[in-house]
Amino acid sequence: MDFKKGEVLSFEEILVKVVEINIDSVVFEVLSSGYEEDEGDLMEVPNWYLKANQDELKR
Repeated sequence: MDFKKGEVLSFEEILVKVVEINIDSVVFEVLSSGYEEDEGDLMEVPNWYLKANQDELKR
């Protein structure tokens, strides 16, 4: 999957921003998830999971 640092997208209905791209994962900052306490949190998602769930990724 091709990501750019700073790119904003929706993954599994969560609005996220790409903050770090690693060899085997991507780190996203949660912008909006429906839960205010999640906003600003970082989540690291393995590339295998992104590939398996690419239909949940909307640019």
